[in-house]
Amino acid sequence: MATEGSAYDVVEFDNGWVAQWCGAGWTTPLDEFMPEGYADGMIPGLVNLFSCPDGTLNGVVWNNDTRFFFYNAAKLAEAGFDAPPTTWDEFVEQSLAARDAGVVDYGMAPFWEQSWSLGNEFHFWTYTFGGEIVDEEGCFLFNKDPKTLAALQFMIDSLDNGVSNPAGLTYDQATSQDLFLKGSSLFMPQGIAGLMAYANDPDISSVVDEVKVGLVPGAEPGLSATLTLPEAYAIPVNSEHKEAAWKFIEYMTSPESNKKLAEEIGLLPIWTDLYTDPELTELYPFWADFSAQLDTARGLSTLTWYGDFVDVSTAEIHKALTGGQSAQEALDAMAKGLAEFECVR
Repeated sequence: MATEGSAYDVVEFDNGWVAQWCGAGWTTPLDEFMPEGYADGMIPGLVNLFSCPDGTLNGVVWNNDTRFFFYNAAKLAEAGFDAPPTTWDEFVEQSLAARDAGVVDYGMAPFWEQSWSLGNEFHFWTYTFGGEIVDEEGCFLFNKDPKTLAALQFMIDSLDNGVSNPAGLTYDQATSQDLFLKGSSLFMPQGIAGLMAYANDPDISSVVDEVKVGLVPGAEPGLSATLTLPEAYAIPVNSEHKEAAWKFIEYMTSPESNKKLAEEIGLLPIWTDLYTDPELTELYPFWADFSAQLDTARGLSTLTWYGDFVDVSTAEIHKALTGGQSAQEALDAMAKGLAEFECVR
């Protein structure tokens, strides 16, 4: 696309690339191909993520990769609690109680290796504390917002107070998930939708029928947020077969195809009505809990320089998590490392 080639008619459009691709003019606005009102029944947040600043929709989600809060209800009850936490203070309380009782090794096994996923995790924890990374114009807030500072401090403290497995500094998401399925940890704060299927598969899980889904806790009562990392289909601006490309996208993202994929492989729907479809709710009764979280789902920061943000932020955040600097020092170092991108008001 950068070389104005026309070899591809449909491409995958990641939510982290929206600002860059829209700014470069690499994708085709889909409004001229879509039937009027086509996206009206889709989850609004997924549509908004792939809308360019001019208001045109340039991608249609095919993969609703929203994350959810999973907990081991059996082990939680064994630790003396009959409901999951609603705040991060309660999360700490329950984690330490379960650990002290010998029910689990840790409250959670985070996936905080120094990689792209740590940038996702920073977004997640910031959102659940009510913090902001940048404003609508991409201007820095992360080094000035006390709620963002509190989120990073919580991550650091969780390693110091015994809530988080310190080996999580080297874990990727698959390793974190594996330990949860082995019963080593009580919570999986940001699990993939397919985690429930894994949890109830006796071939890979030691916690069959023990796992449930709850709302993500927040820094205060009533505050909840989760991260959504969807991918969309888009049509390159130089495609020579745009009508055919749209027909493919329309087929693959239609309610009928979306339901078929949900039935056959458990793909999380992009259409709101499918969460109350009787055939699907019989297959996946826990989708009611998923649906309750979707209204609070947020994507990654919309930045043309998102790749630079990840490179700088993951290095500085990981240094803070390993004790090499304070939370504020990490945020200030991020601002310094990204200074060339700071907006001028």
